[in-house]
Amino acid sequence: MQKETEQKAVGTAERGRKPIAAVAVAAAIAVVLLTPCVLAAASQTVYPRTSVAGIAVGGMSRSEALDTLERELPHAYADKRLPVTVAGGEAGEEAGGIYEIALGEIGVSADAQQAAEAAWSAGRSGNFFTSGVAYAQGLLLGRTVAPALTFDEAAVESEVGRIAAAADVPVTECSWRIDGENLYVTKPKSGYLVDQGSLIEAVEAAVSEYDLSGVSCTLEEKVPVSVSMKEVYNDAHREASNAYYDKAAGTVKDGESGVDFDAEQAQAQMDEAAPGKEFTVPVILTEPNISKEEMSRYLFRDQLGSCTTNVSGSSNRKYNVSLAAKSCNGVVLNPGETFSYNDTLGQRTAANGYRTAGAYVGGKTVEEYGGGICQISSTLYLAVLRSNLEIVSRTNHMFYPGYIPYGMDATVSWGGPDFKFRNNTDYPIKLSVTYSGGKATCTIYGTNLTGQSVKMEYDILSSTPYETVEKEDKSLAPGTRKQEQNGYTGYKVATYRCVYDKNGKLVSRTLEANSTYKSRNQIILVGSAQESAGGEGEGQETETTPSVPESGGGENAVPETPAPDDTTGQTPTEDGGGTTDSAP
Repeated sequence: MQKETEQKAVGTAERGRKPIAAVAVAAAIAVVLLTPCVLAAASQTVYPRTSVAGIAVGGMSRSEALDTLERELPHAYADKRLPVTVAGGEAGEEAGGIYEIALGEIGVSADAQQAAEAAWSAGRSGNFFTSGVAYAQGLLLGRTVAPALTFDEAAVESEVGRIAAAADVPVTECSWRIDGENLYVTKPKSGYLVDQGSLIEAVEAAVSEYDLSGVSCTLEEKVPVSVSMKEVYNDAHREASNAYYDKAAGTVKDGESGVDFDAEQAQAQMDEAAPGKEFTVPVILTEPNISKEEMSRYLFRDQLGSCTTNVSGSSNRKYNVSLAAKSCNGVVLNPGETFSYNDTLGQRTAANGYRTAGAYVGGKTVEEYGGGICQISSTLYLAVLRSNLEIVSRTNHMFYPGYIPYGMDATVSWGGPDFKFRNNTDYPIKLSVTYSGGKATCTIYGTNLTGQSVKMEYDILSSTPYETVEKEDKSLAPGTRKQEQNGYTGYKVATYRCVYDKNGKLVSRTLEANSTYKSRNQIILVGSAQESAGGEGEGQETETTPSVPESGGGENAVPETPAPDDTTGQTPTEDGGGTTDSAP
C-alpha cells in the first residue's frame, strides 16, 4: 500500500517536470529567434558580415562605410577579370578557347555613396521579424552587396571584338587571280564566328551584376557565298582591249590581254577541290590588236575630214560662233565614245559667256543667247561626214541656211535637238575647231590606214517657192514699200555618203539623210494708198522666186538661195534655252 502511494507520488512529480521542460525549451527557442530580431532592431550599423565588392563594411556606421568605400572602391575592380569561354561547336574542339576581359580595361566603376546606402539597407525590411531573419542569415552566411556599376560600352564592344578576332575561324570566300597563263581559284569554305552582339549583352549583364563566374558562347557557322565557275568565268573573261589614249594624262596607255577558259571543265575541278583550297585552271590569252607602240606611232597622224564655212551676221553672232569653236577645240574621243554638241557647249546663257543674236522662234527672227552657234555644229557635221564617222543624232534646220551645202547642216537647241556622233574607228580622234577672219573651220584628226575618203552628194527632190505678201502700214508714206520679212524657198533634199578607196574608186554610195526645209513668205509693208501721179505699179518692187535645180549636186555646189536674214545668217533653233521650231 505504501509502495503504491510512493509510485503515485513519483508519477505525479514526473508529470509536473514535463511542462516545465517544454516551457524551458520554448523559452530558449524564443530567445534564439528573438535575439536577432532585437539586435536587428537595435542595430545602428551595417549588418554583420556584409561586404561590397569584397570590401568588408559589416558593423560600420553609415559614415564609416561611406569613408571606407570612397577610399577602397575605386581600386576594387582594377585587377578583377571576367572569364569568357568560347566553345568550338561544329568547328571542332581545337577551335575556340578561354579568354578574359579585365574590368579595368572596360572602365568599370561604382558610386561610393550609392554602395554605402545599399550596404546599410541590405536586410533592413522595416519588419521586426524579417529584419531579424536577415540579420541571422548574415551572421551565419555573410552577405555580399552588388553596387550599381557603370562601364564603357564602347570598350566592352572593343574587348568582345578582340576576343572574336582571336577565336573566329574566318570564312573563305571564293576568289581568283590570273598569273601568267593560269587562273588560280580558291574554293569557298564555311567559317565559324562569335555572335558578338549576344556576347556583348552577356558580358554587360555579368558586369552589371558583378558576377565574375564567367560567360560563355559557341562559335556559329557562317556559310560563304555560293559561287559557280560560270560566275567566275563571267567575271574573269574579257576580250582583248587595245591600247588607249589617256585624256587626263595626255599619253597612250597599254591595253589588256583577252582571257578565256573552259568553264565546264573548271567547274569539275572546283567540285573535286577541298573547301578553302586553291586549284589551277589553264587560260587562253589573246593579245590586243593595237599595241601601245602602234597606237603611239599612228596617234592623230591623219586628217580624216575638214570643212570651212563663211561666218556673217552681227558681231554678237560672230562672238558666239567663236565661243562655240573654243568649246569644241581639242576634244578627244577614244574608240566607241560619243560626242554631244549640247553637252560640250553647255547651256547658252549670259553666265556662260554667250551674247544675244538672231535666232528663229516659231518661224520668227528673235534675239536669243547663243544665236549663231549652229554654224559650228553644221560645219562640224560636214567635217564628220567627210571623216566617215558614225552619226548618232542630227536634225536639219527649219529654213535652209545658205552657208553650207543642202542637207549638210545640223541644228541644235538646249533641251531640244542635239548633234551627236560616235568615234567608230579603232584609234582616237581629235577635233580642231577654230574661228578666224570670218571663217569657221572644223578639222578632225585620227588614223586612216586604208586611205579611204568621203565625198558628199545631194539631190533636191522638190522645192516650195515662197510667196510675197503685202501688208498695209499707215506709218509709211504713201507709195512707200519696205521689206519686213524676207522669203525662203522650201526644199526636200536627200544626201548621200560616197566612200572612195585610196585609188579614187567608188566603194559605196549610201543614203545619209533626208532633210526637209520649210518655205517662208516674203512680207512687204506698203504705205497707205492715195491718188498717184504714176501708172499702176509705178515705184513698186518686183520679187522673183529663184530657180532651183530639181536634182543633183556635189557637196561643193553653190547654194541657189542666200543665207537667212542678213542680220542673223543663222538657224531656226539657235537659242539659249527657249522653245524653238525645227523642220519635221
